[in-house]
Amino acid sequence: MSNNKHLLPHLGFLAVYLLWGINISSMKIGGQEWDPVMFNGLRYACIVPMLWLMAYMYSRRSGISLRMEKKDLGLILFLGVLSAVGMEVMLSYALQFSNAANGSVLGRGFMPVLTVIIALALREIRVTPRILIGLPLAFASVIVIVAGGGGGLHFGGDTLRGDLLLLLRSLFGAIYLILMSRLTSRYPLMLLIAWEMSAGAAVLLPYVLWKGDAAFYADISATGWTSLAYTALLATVVGFTLHNWSLARLGPFKASFYGYILPITAAVSGYYLLKESITVYQVLGGIGVLAAMYLVQRDRQQKSVQTASREAGREA
Repeated sequence: MSNNKHLLPHLGFLAVYLLWGINISSMKIGGQEWDPVMFNGLRYACIVPMLWLMAYMYSRRSGISLRMEKKDLGLILFLGVLSAVGMEVMLSYALQFSNAANGSVLGRGFMPVLTVIIALALREIRVTPRILIGLPLAFASVIVIVAGGGGGLHFGGDTLRGDLLLLLRSLFGAIYLILMSRLTSRYPLMLLIAWEMSAGAAVLLPYVLWKGDAAFYADISATGWTSLAYTALLATVVGFTLHNWSLARLGPFKASFYGYILPITAAVSGYYLLKESITVYQVLGGIGVLAAMYLVQRDRQQKSVQTASREAGREA
């Protein structure tokens, strides 16, 4: 039973990145009709009432208060804006000056690297041999997947602005993981997600109201609305709930490392949904990612210094 309990957060992240990999194909289809900021603004706005209803029902059933300390409330609102603007909208904006391949490597692939650097500075993890092998192996494997898939991986003056924004997006993602992990063990997940999405909706809603009119919505096909529904309900509500539940149990570094699975799930979903081909390089890169995942996730010595201190105190 204990082994199954430790396995559940890993299965949770696998489910998350399967949902998010399918979402990339979904957004490629829906993105032909939607403005990126409008799409994300509607996504947040549509699910906020549902999230608060779920948080309220959970509170009534469990008897847990929905109140938060002021400093923690300020932190989750900040993380909501950081996620919506600093990660989602910035990714869409950066890709106007770069490309999807660079986005996979710089916008997501660098996130575990930056998470390690920040966590080391905060003395929250120790570097072990498995991490020293697994992290570079995973990053190199992602480059193989992206470059081998004919995605147009290219770095130069013409993509410099977008590439710098993508790196900034990875930095924001690392900060998000580390700060969110400090809240997930203290408050109900649905409460955190409800506040996070409310903050995101609040900053994006003015754009939605400015751009959206009857003619705009009438031009969106059933396929476009289906893409929005999938992203809002499965990729966001289910995905973020599983993500933050697993994050609370694995910590920010191991959580960030699961991001390397996204190119694999995106390639597989693209093969089935968009009829895209899978190359030998993508298969080899996928094997490299899985090998690196095994090394890092099996690393039992990778433990926060604070947790180790608490355990030592209890034993004393």
